[in-house]
Amino acid sequence: VNLGCKLDLKKIALHARNAEYNPKRFAAVIMRIREPRTTALIFSSGKMVCTGAKSEEDSRLAARKYARIIQKLGF
Repeated sequence: VNLGCKLDLKKIALHARNAEYNPKRFAAVIMRIREPRTTALIFSSGKMVCTGAKSEEDSRLAARKYARIIQKLGF
């Protein structure tokens, strides 16, 4: 999914829940949500990969939730 804007990964990692960011290990924020149970890799370019969903519909719903979380942080 392309979120269409550049992101400050440090800010996302500090303010979002269930988010981990270790630039030495991997250049993206790893964020998890419980429902639907998925993991997203969020890159500073504004691109996001959503994994672990049971169906494409769940994946779409999860991607929307991640986008909403990031939107609430002011991006």
